[in-house]
Amino acid sequence: MKCLVDYLRDELKAEASKVRVKDVRVGVVYTGVVLSSGHAGVAYTPVHEFSGCHVLPYAGSVAGRSSLDVINMALSPKLVEAAIGIAAVNALSSMAFEIYPEKYVSSNVDVLELIKAGDIVTMIGYFGPLVSEITRKTSELYVSEMKTIVDNRVNILSQSETSEALSASDVVLISGSTLVNKTMNEILSLTGNAREVVLLGPTASVVPQPLFKRGITAVMGIRILNPEKMLRVISEAGGTKQLLSTCAEKIAFLKTQDE
Repeated sequence: MKCLVDYLRDELKAEASKVRVKDVRVGVVYTGVVLSSGHAGVAYTPVHEFSGCHVLPYAGSVAGRSSLDVINMALSPKLVEAAIGIAAVNALSSMAFEIYPEKYVSSNVDVLELIKAGDIVTMIGYFGPLVSEITRKTSELYVSEMKTIVDNRVNILSQSETSEALSASDVVLISGSTLVNKTMNEILSLTGNAREVVLLGPTASVVPQPLFKRGITAVMGIRILNPEKMLRVISEAGGTKQLLSTCAEKIAFLKTQDE
């Protein structure tokens, strides 16, 4: 997403110009990037959305490139390139959090605390582990998901129903995968007067300010604590649960009145 790439390029132009990509892994669940600075990030690997040949023609030459070059891949219409680019955006975001802690003040608020009894909640992307807790607060839980899911606790939306559900929602939970598949802008245009619009998941581990300006009220991702372990986990088809239990921690940013 261009606003994130441009923001990071401006925010870290001195520091990031010296940083190169040290390692890249494209796993079946997540794609990971480790920088020469020691910072790392992951992004959703869109295996269910690949069409045609998704071989990267220049595979073997991404490591060693400038981090500022690789984040441009986030803008690519080719989804395997976009996944690598967003993982690099997340890695540079982690660097920004460390360099400017007074600017990026994280919160301990959990996403479930943003949902009130009786809220109409729409998920863009299926967050299965959250369903039980959300349905204890409200029966108005709707899910829009590209993959086929079976869960009688939620209302599954067709593509044509998603727009209406978003416009009527009090809380919208958006998967960070929308940064990779380029659907976030369209979703944000349909959120109406939602009280909370949350970008959520490991792929959403980005600098929040550009997204706050677009209507997001909370950005909730992860911070990689052990890059080498992260590479091992995603290489072995690990998911969010494995990342958080072995090499990462949750991190959240809430929009303030000044932003």
